Formats: sequence, C-alpha cells, structure tokens
Amino acid sequence: YGAPGVEFMGLHEENNTVMQIHFIPEQCQLVTLLDDNSLHLWSLKQHSGASELREEHRFTLKGPPGSPPSATQVTAVLPHSSREVLYLGTESGNIFVVELPSFRVLEDRTITSEAVLQRVPEDSCNRRSCELVEALREHPKNPDQILIGYSRGLIVLWDLQNNKATHHFLGSQQLENLYWQRDGSKFISCHYDGSYTQWPVSSDNRQPEPLEYLVPYGQLAPSGTADHRSGGGLSWEKFDDPSAMVVLAEEELVVIDLKTAGWPAVHPPYLASLHCSAITCSHHVSNIPLKLLSSSFQVLVMELNDEDAEHVVDHSEADLLQDQEGYRWKGHEKLKTRDGPVRFEAGFQPFVLVQCQPPAVVTSLALHSEWKLVAFGTSHGFGLFDHQQKRLVFVKCTLHPSDQLALEGPLSRVKSLKKSLRQSFRRIRRSRVSSRKRRGGSGNASEVQEANAKFDQDALQEMELAPVQRKIEARSAEDSFTGFVRTLYFADTFLRDSSRHCPSLWAGTNGGTVYAFCLRVPPAERRMDEPVRAEQAKEIQLMHRAPVVGILVLDGRSTPLPEPLEVAHDLSKSPDMQGSHQLLVVSEEQFKVFTLPKVSSKLKLKLTALEGCRVRKVTVANFGSCKTDDYSENDLAVLTNLGDIQIISLPFLKLQIRYPCIRKEDVSGIASCVFTKYGQGFYLISPSEFERFSLSTKWLVEPRCIVD
Repeated sequence: YGAPGVEFMGLHEENNTVMQIHFIPEQCQLVTLLDDNSLHLWSLKQHSGASELREEHRFTLKGPPGSPPSATQVTAVLPHSSREVLYLGTESGNIFVVELPSFRVLEDRTITSEAVLQRVPEDSCNRRSCELVEALREHPKNPDQILIGYSRGLIVLWDLQNNKATHHFLGSQQLENLYWQRDGSKFISCHYDGSYTQWPVSSDNRQPEPLEYLVPYGQLAPSGTADHRSGGGLSWEKFDDPSAMVVLAEEELVVIDLKTAGWPAVHPPYLASLHCSAITCSHHVSNIPLKLLSSSFQVLVMELNDEDAEHVVDHSEADLLQDQEGYRWKGHEKLKTRDGPVRFEAGFQPFVLVQCQPPAVVTSLALHSEWKLVAFGTSHGFGLFDHQQKRLVFVKCTLHPSDQLALEGPLSRVKSLKKSLRQSFRRIRRSRVSSRKRRGGSGNASEVQEANAKFDQDALQEMELAPVQRKIEARSAEDSFTGFVRTLYFADTFLRDSSRHCPSLWAGTNGGTVYAFCLRVPPAERRMDEPVRAEQAKEIQLMHRAPVVGILVLDGRSTPLPEPLEVAHDLSKSPDMQGSHQLLVVSEEQFKVFTLPKVSSKLKLKLTALEGCRVRKVTVANFGSCKTDDYSENDLAVLTNLGDIQIISLPFLKLQIRYPCIRKEDVSGIASCVFTKYGQGFYLISPSEFERFSLSTKWLVEPRCIVD
C-alpha cells in the first residue's frame, strides 16, 4: 500500500460497506465480505498490458428454510492454504465450508457448534460458549488443523481430518482475534478489554497455563510470571523475535519499529494516513520546482527557509466593517496572538499574520508572489495586504443592510439550509392556499392538517427534483450573505483606458457583484520605499444577482493571463498586451464575456436556463494533443451541482463535451473537487481520500500496473 504508481481498484455493484478482505494464497485472488452478508471473489488478471481487478463470482450463504438470519451471518473468513476452500464462521457458531472458485457449499464438511460441544469437556463450557465465531486461523505447520475462536472466550484447535477437537483453551475475556506464532508452538488471543494472552500448544493435550498481558496507554505490562527480556525500557516476553508490529487503528495504519530503542513509528511511504483527518480545502499548484517540492508543509503567509528559525510573527488587523453604523458582530472574539519569538522547523515558516475583524471564516484567498500582495475575503468584505512592507493596503465592506445573518457568527450551512427550506415551504404553501381559495373549497381542520402533512412530503420531493427543472430567477438584494466574497483574482490588464495597462484586483460576491480595483505597485528599486496604492475603478452588478464563482481576463489572443512568475521562469508565453482584452465572469447560472476597458457585454451562455444545473467549480484547462506537441487549446472545465463536467470553448463559450463524473448525491465530493491546469482533477471519496480523474487524452491518470 502506498508505493507510487501502484493501484488496483474494484467497485462492487452493491452500494454496501466492505467489512472484510482476505487474499487467496498465491492465487492473485481475494475475497470480500459486505455488510449484506454477500461474498465476492476478485482476480487480478492481465488485460492489454496491465493487471485489472475483476469480480469473478458472488455468493450469499443461505440456511435451511425457516432458520434465523444469524444462522448464516458470516463473522469470520479463512481462505485455506490448499486454495480450494473457504471456511466461514457465523453468528450461530457453525462453520461452513465452500468450494473455490464456485462458492459451492460442502455440507458434509460443516463444523457445527453441537459437534464442537460434544468434543469439549462439559465442565469447560456450555452451549452459549460456542455462539458467534470471532476468528479462524490455520495452523502454520499443519494445514489439517485450524484454530476456532468464539466470542465468549472459548478457543478450540480442530482436526479437520478426524473431525475432532485436539485442544481447547478458555479465555476469561471477550475474544477479538487470534494469531499464530510462526512455528505453531504458541498463539496469541486478543481481547475486548485491551489485553492479550499467549497460549502454548502442548503435544500431550493438557490444558495450558496462559500468560496474560495488559496493554494500557501504549505500554506492555506482564501480569504473569515467565522469563522476560528487557527492550527499549519496557518488559516484554520474547516470541518469535519480531522486527516490527503493524497496527490498524480506526483512522490510521501504524507500523512500529521493534528493533530500535523507544519503538519509534516507521514513516509511511504516502502523504497521510488512511483517515487521519478530514480534508476541508484543497488547491492544486502546477510546475513546482524540485527544491520547493522537497520541503507534503502548510501555508499561512509564509516564506521558504532551509534551516530552523526562531522569530516573531508580525501581526496586522483588517477591520472589514470600517466602523459602519448598524452592524454588530455576535460571534466569537478574535484569537489572541502569541507574544515573543516562535521557533519553526525548516520549510515554510509564517512571518506575518493578518486577522480579520469581525473574526469570520476566510472564504477566498489570492496570492500574487511577483507583486508581493495577498487578497483575502470573508462574508463581510475583502482586503489587500502588502506582505513585503507588512502593511494593509485597503479594505472594502460588501455587506448589504439586510445581511444580518452574516453577523451571527461562523458561517453555518445548517442555518442557511433551514432558512432556504422555510422560504421554499412558505412559497409553495402560499401558492396552494391561494389556488384553494380560487376553487372556493375549504375543509375541516383535520383535512387541512392531513393536506399540510402530504404537502410537506410532496414539497421535499419537488425540491429534490428542482435542480433539473429550475429556470433562472432574479434574486432579491435582501437575500442573506449577498456580501459573501466567493472569488478573488489578480490581473495586469486594461482597466481605465485602452492605451495603458496596470495591475488590478477583482472580487466577486454571493450577490452577483464584481468589484475591480486599479493598483499601483512601485518598481522593484522603490518597492520598500513607496506604498502600494489602490483605487476602485469598476463595479458590475449581474442582472440575476447569482453568486460569482469565477473571474478571468483573456489577452489579445483570447488566452488566459499567465500565473505570477510563470513568464519569468519560462513556464508560459508572455501575454498579448497589444490587442483588446476581455473579461469573463462566471456565475452559478451563466457565463458572460465583457470587453475591456469599457466593460460592455459581448456574449453569454445561460447554463441554468438550458440545462437546469448550476456551476460549482470552474477553471481554465490546457488540453494538449496526444499526437503532437505543437497543438494545444485552452477551454473552461466546469463542474455542476449534478456532478457532471462540461468543457466549454474560449472565447466563444460553445459546449464541447459533457462527462458524468461525480454522483449528484455526493455533495461533499462535488464541493471538494479541484481542477489542475492540464485537464485533471481530484475529489474526495471519503473525508480524507482523493479520487483522481483526467479529462485530457494526453494526460491519462489510470494506473497501469502488472502483477506477475
């Protein structure tokens, strides 16, 4: 797991949780158990020069007519080393044997709980001792013997040839799992209370004396008496002289080095553990220099340092409300900054902190590393900070007088969703009440109540269907969060007149407003002596007030402007500053092209009115030819709320192709999607796992691996 470029994926047709995975020894096959009690056989087979994981068979264990579900509910799976059969332990305590690869049940080889009870002394167990098989393990030296572990602590060594128990072991705690020592002389039982017990397997069939261990707070503490040796300051009994221990926790996979003093964890070969922490925000950066890449750290406003450093992080405050009357913040106070110097490891080290007032969530961020400027936006407005002079350039409040919800505290999806639901219900209720009045009908109270209940159910269904039926509707300026800043964008373009271009900052809000500011950035020789100045030059209000999700300037060749420093490092061509520039504004509902500097509408594409969907993510992607390096084109890659991706041409806004990508019900996957500059993308398939995809025939991301 985790080796670069190695990946095999199999997708069950059933939408059920995978409970267990077991490899068939030396067969390039594995068996999966789902929570619907179905078993699936997968094979790694070579096809077109690569190995593919394919489902061969599926099977559900069925009991006799009238038997309860627990009789065949699979709880433990053991693929036998013969590669011919599977042993399936169940909730009822019975162990069924199925043939591979056909999944045919071999009824004459079933190990029933009654048969086990008959071969274990009566004073050692009762009928309930053989309920629920928790673990099955084959003897490492004798394939004719298997270890059966029952939930209540009874463990039986079963002879498959003679169909009898050769040994039995009684644990005092609920069993979780079993593991053999490699020579077969001992095995370990793991228990619910965090303890584990080592059991010697004698040749004279006598009941052994176990050695019990308790594992509190990560230490091993022996509670029995035996010959111990000391290692790394902890006492532990020597079994099989292990070199490492692999621990699968609920949210991560940990490998512990048992040969090194202190038992340090082994660094995994991948970026993060399986589920260490939920990913909440992602951004893809292309063309990374190797020096930068070698330093998987986080970014605040930071600079790269090859050595450890200790310094004071400068602090600045940006008051976005600007003491405007009528606004009062009701959320939490701002975080207090630490006084004095702070020590940082080598890598990216923060050197300046900007705190917004009110201390609301930062909703958008843009960095221009060439101009040494960073722009930030919240639900109250946006600002510009000069991180070379460590000085605030300006702030702009975007709040509408009705935006009281933005002052309640941290942005709450629940609050806005509840409000949206209430408003939708009220609108539909009003329309139905008015239609009922027009018909002249009126029922008694119970009929009205019943009708309202049915209406609520119908309304929810209507709202679920709404995305594919909705047309563009003008939004009121009184809608909440209209000042929410959705996107920020730096551009060197023509903003005041067609003869002179200048640096500029663009901001788009949730209420369909676009602000443009002219910037004066001093030349390099006077950069520390003169301040950066900003002046508002344009303000555009979209007719339908739909949220602005993207802003882009196209040069004289209708090519998107390059990223900062790309031209200086020969990673991009210089933009055409001779021909006229164009401004592309992308809202949730339409794409609109304006001429610059006059900002007159040139053409538009109404996505919602035609397709019944809304834009969630948009980026410019460069699509190169898979046949020649001499041709490439820039297009818009658009992800909608229906989970499909549309490729739209620039600058004519023609739909090229549509791909289904993410299930429309997967809201978190759609919200987390991020595009690359070359037609690839990522989205979360779990709180901490990315799925990668490609829209370009030149850059294929399908892993092509071979297993011999």
